[in-house]
Amino acid sequence: MTALAAQGLARGTARGAATCLGIIAARPVLFGSVALFGALAGLVGDNALNRQTGRHPHPMLVTRPDAGAATQRAGARAASAAPRVASAPRIENDPRILAFPLVSEVQTLLAEAGYYKLAVDGRPGQATDIAIRAFQRDHGLRVDGMATPLLLSQLRQGDDLAPASDSADQVASLIEGTDPAATGAVVSDASPGSADGDLVRQIQDRLARARIADVQPDGILGERTRAAIRTFEALEGMEPTGEPSTEILRRLEKASR
Repeated sequence: MTALAAQGLARGTARGAATCLGIIAARPVLFGSVALFGALAGLVGDNALNRQTGRHPHPMLVTRPDAGAATQRAGARAASAAPRVASAPRIENDPRILAFPLVSEVQTLLAEAGYYKLAVDGRPGQATDIAIRAFQRDHGLRVDGMATPLLLSQLRQGDDLAPASDSADQVASLIEGTDPAATGAVVSDASPGSADGDLVRQIQDRLARARIADVQPDGILGERTRAAIRTFEALEGMEPTGEPSTEILRRLEKASR
């Protein structure tokens, strides 16, 4: 290359550089942003290509399948597709119902006999109903699942309870001329016409008025009448003896007004 040609090339390069610098000087913000973006892109690319030792957990572009991720997704799909086994509902009593002394005593006796498995809470409900029905079936009684004074007396008899085709055969108290063995009733020495018989009759009448039990006011102390007296005594916070007394009558008169 001659000296003249070299001088021309140098002058052209200088003019081109001056022109570029003039353009950059006219738009400094634009070309500064471009230069900054290029520098950042270069740093990101260098970090991704040269400085990562393992696979990125969330790559922007996936060129080959990830066997581990595919296995996890397949397991998740299988788990979601598998039928869910519903857990068995828990059998318990209704917590919204207030506790009753009669139910508490029934639950206690059922638990002692092995029919009731939960804590004694005095509340009616499914658990109590199931236990009562099981006891009634095993002893040949009418199956109704109801906690009643009659059921309480039957529970107290326990193994001595004679199976019956219908618990309605065990009447509230003995009717005159009825054999006690035919009804399962227990008779005291009081007769319907005696002073004790009058007390029993008044107690029976008040028990019926107070809706403690549906007993017949005949003045004869049968097992169902005793069970009704025990239920009332428990409601009053007294010791359940099942024996008639003037105190029982006084409290029943107050309760049935």
